[in-house]
Amino acid sequence: MSDDRRMHLGLTIWPTGFHPAAWRLPGSHPDGNSNPTLLRDAARTAERGVFDFFFIGDRLVGLTNSQFANPNEVLRPEALTLASHIAAVTTHIGLITTVNTTYSDPYNVARATATIDHLSAGRVGLNIVTGKNVEAARNFGRDQHWDNDRRYDWAAEYIQVLQLLWDSWEDDARVADPTTGQFVNSDRVHQIGFRGEFFTVDGPLNVQRPVQGRLPIINAGASERSRDLGARFSDLRFTNSSTLGLEGARAYYADLKSRLPAYGRTPDEQLVIPGVAVYVEETDAAARDQYSELQRLLRTGPSGRAKLSQVFGTDLSDLPEDARIRDVVEASALPAEAHTALTEAAELYGHDDLTVAELTAAVVRGGMFKEVVGSPTRVADVLEEWFTTGAADGFMIFPPRVPHNIDRFVNLVIPELQRRGLHRREYTGSTLRDHLGLSRPANQFIAAGTTAVAP
Repeated sequence: MSDDRRMHLGLTIWPTGFHPAAWRLPGSHPDGNSNPTLLRDAARTAERGVFDFFFIGDRLVGLTNSQFANPNEVLRPEALTLASHIAAVTTHIGLITTVNTTYSDPYNVARATATIDHLSAGRVGLNIVTGKNVEAARNFGRDQHWDNDRRYDWAAEYIQVLQLLWDSWEDDARVADPTTGQFVNSDRVHQIGFRGEFFTVDGPLNVQRPVQGRLPIINAGASERSRDLGARFSDLRFTNSSTLGLEGARAYYADLKSRLPAYGRTPDEQLVIPGVAVYVEETDAAARDQYSELQRLLRTGPSGRAKLSQVFGTDLSDLPEDARIRDVVEASALPAEAHTALTEAAELYGHDDLTVAELTAAVVRGGMFKEVVGSPTRVADVLEEWFTTGAADGFMIFPPRVPHNIDRFVNLVIPELQRRGLHRREYTGSTLRDHLGLSRPANQFIAAGTTAVAP
């Protein structure tokens, strides 16, 4: 993989906004998860910003008790269907679509994703997740959600089957010779004959090899099994390492890169992309006003106050919302985690005279991804520091308000990154692999000298 040190950027779509209160503001879309105009426009705006990819998450359950903390977990469009739709209304941007391997079949997914890769002219990547909800298990005839080891053993086999199926047709297997009438060279179509612990798959696929050869694989997760799966298979690792602070993110980055040689891979064969929530306006003051407005609308409840008490090492549950933190806690006696929380919240709000309500909201939201609040220059400064000092190969941008923060990022931050030479001004390739700097892999059957078995 070539590395010209430009920032790789993805836009993730949470249609009601990454901030759970964003849908309540004028100009937002409570119907975002089923609003085709919004979804199309979001992808096209990201393409105008020359993003590497448009990231489509997925979830197999809709839990109404998530509505205040994350309304996007209550309603969510099916990812493969949405990816196919977005492929038809864009021309350059990559599309990363999510599949839960625990509750799907690799043959069907290999077939669907190969089809979308052809329909998009080679712009699709596959984000592998293993799920976390017992409610999902009960939607698929199981009493319990599998433990971590079983899920990852299953996922590793699943990916092997996917990649074999994608390779089951050699690139030139379809002859279509009008003179002889031969449509397919059967010597170049392969049964995969996979026999594993979980899957028995003969193949071949009935879709030609994807435009990209094999789709780029993406995964996330901080567990040892997740990191190991990523080191073995993933071309891109999506992380929440932005919550660890700059030094912690650098250590996380170094750990992920150090695991690749065990699988015969070099550190530049995998991109590490942390998530970042960006509140940007033309001035720092305007961005902080936006952040403060959303935080005021956040419903934190007893669980939020309990989290604040945990961070501060003392019971703060009975304090009034408008109490000043400096008036109710002794700063010199606070644990290190509390000092960090105070410093980060003061930076986000733009002042250090924080109320209990403000700090609670900041602590609740800060555990998901790093939040950056400010002008285009301030945002670009943060991203550049992380990118150039070994913490990230790029970023997954989480817009707190949709479509507002998508437009703001593309109109304000992208030009600043381009001015600094950190982001491309136009697409130089046509496939997602091109955008990510990944080479097209050789077909496994050709490399192994395998003789086809006629299906």
